[in-house]
Amino acid sequence: MPSEKAFKTGSSAPDPPAPGVLRLISMRFCPFAHRTRLVLAAKGIEYETVNVSLKNKPEWFFDINPLAKVPTMQHDGKIVYESLVCNEYLDQVFPGRKMLPEDPLDKARIGMLQAVFDDKILGTSFKLGRLEGEERQKAMKVLKDGLSILEKDLVSSGKPFFGGDQPGFLDYSLWPWFERLAMPLRGEKLPEAELPKIVAWQAAMADRPEVKTCAFDNATHLKFVEGYRAGNPDPDVGLAA
Repeated sequence: MPSEKAFKTGSSAPDPPAPGVLRLISMRFCPFAHRTRLVLAAKGIEYETVNVSLKNKPEWFFDINPLAKVPTMQHDGKIVYESLVCNEYLDQVFPGRKMLPEDPLDKARIGMLQAVFDDKILGTSFKLGRLEGEERQKAMKVLKDGLSILEKDLVSSGKPFFGGDQPGFLDYSLWPWFERLAMPLRGEKLPEAELPKIVAWQAAMADRPEVKTCAFDNATHLKFVEGYRAGNPDPDVGLAA
C-alpha cells in the first residue's frame, strides 16, 4: 500500500490483496499487532500492510473481521485474526525457522508461560502507569511475581531466549510489552540483581534485527500513549502530514 496512514471511519475500502499476497491489517502502536509483525520479520515473510484506526474503525473492517481487531491477515481468500492464532498460522504455513517446538511437552511449556504472562504481566503493565501509592506497590508486586516465574524458566533452560538459542514463539509474544515497559515503570530499570536472566534477555531481544525493524523509540510510544490517555489516540504519530 502506498501510505502507512490509518484508514478511519468513512474511508473507502482498499482493493483486496492480489493473489498470493499476504496482507496484514494492523495499527502501528498496537502491541498485539506488533507480535505478528515480529514473526513476519523473523521468518522473512513478504507482506503488505493496511493500517486502521482502532478508535474510529472503518466500516469495511467489520466485513473482514467481525471483531474488527488487529492483527487480521488476508491470505489467498482466507481470513486469520487474533495475534497468537496469526503467529501459529504463519509458523505452520510459511517456510523458515520454526517458532513453536514440535514436542508436545515443550509446546505446553510455552503455553503455560504465556498464561503466566497474560495473568500477571500483560494487564498489570497496562494499568501500572496510572497507579499511585499503595495501589502501584501492589501492582508492582504482581508484575515482579510474573517476571520471577519467567526468570526461573530461563535459569532452568540455560538458554538466552525462551525459544532456546534463538527467539521463538513466546519471545515474540512477550516482547511488545517489554519494549513499552519503560513507560509504566516511569524510567525505572528492572532489578538486575533479582532478574538477571530477564534483564539479559531484554538486552538480547532489543539487539535482534527483526526487533529493531519493528521498533519505535520511547518518545514515539509515549506520544501515542499520551493521546490514548486523553481519549484521542493518533495512529499516525510520527508520519508526515
